[in-house]
Amino acid sequence: MKLYKIIFIFLLCASYAFANKEIIIDLGMQKIYAIEDGEVILESRISTGKPGHRTPVGKFKITQKKRHHISTIYHLPMPFMMRLTNYGIAIHQGYVPDYPASHGCIRVPRDYAEQLFHWAPMGTPVHVKQAVEYADVYKRAQEAKKIEQQKKSDGNYTTAKNKRVTIDDFL
Repeated sequence: MKLYKIIFIFLLCASYAFANKEIIIDLGMQKIYAIEDGEVILESRISTGKPGHRTPVGKFKITQKKRHHISTIYHLPMPFMMRLTNYGIAIHQGYVPDYPASHGCIRVPRDYAEQLFHWAPMGTPVHVKQAVEYADVYKRAQEAKKIEQQKKSDGNYTTAKNKRVTIDDFL
């Protein structure tokens, strides 16, 4: 009986470690999506860069994580900081009005910031786009489900893996 528990825990940890995770940021709608294996796991409103301090658009990776961080530029706390660039752009907890109000960072509400911080490992891809079709985020989830079903029916992971869609197909 103990052996089954150990195997279950090992498989659970292994599936978490090899999950395909990514973050999509929609500047136009001021939304953030955390996607794991094609499923939208977390979704929240955000506040990004105001005029004169726009949040850069592009593909980034989380390069640093700090639970308690103080900005070296503004000397203000940035809890649950996840750095995207070397010049000060990060995802972190902060005030989130219904419009862009930051100096370029992506501010998220406290509860979401903590969840996202623990969910996203170092190196997680972050896609920042001016406009993301809302339906495309969920279309990706449907495509991932189809691939998962094919993996089960084929019994051939490499075939299904080669057919996997990426977020770039939709953005």
